[in-house]
Amino acid sequence: MIGFIAIFAAALCGYAGVGLWAPAASAVALASLSFAENGGLYRRGKELGLTEITTSTLLLSFGHAMAASGGAYVVGAIFRLN
Repeated sequence: MIGFIAIFAAALCGYAGVGLWAPAASAVALASLSFAENGGLYRRGKELGLTEITTSTLLLSFGHAMAASGGAYVVGAIFRLN
């Protein structure tokens, strides 16, 4: 539920015309939520020597968070133009 609130907040910021820092803040919130849910698995993977895989997974998670919040921001900005 918190993830949906972060994405909705990015869309509202796009609708309100807030600066481009808003999708970045939403992406950090989404990535932090992902790490909070899967932090134990990341630590366990690093203990097993899977540092490259866990690092790439963290970076991909942040990339997906940026895509989700950026897309929501753009959709909000498009609604503002109509």
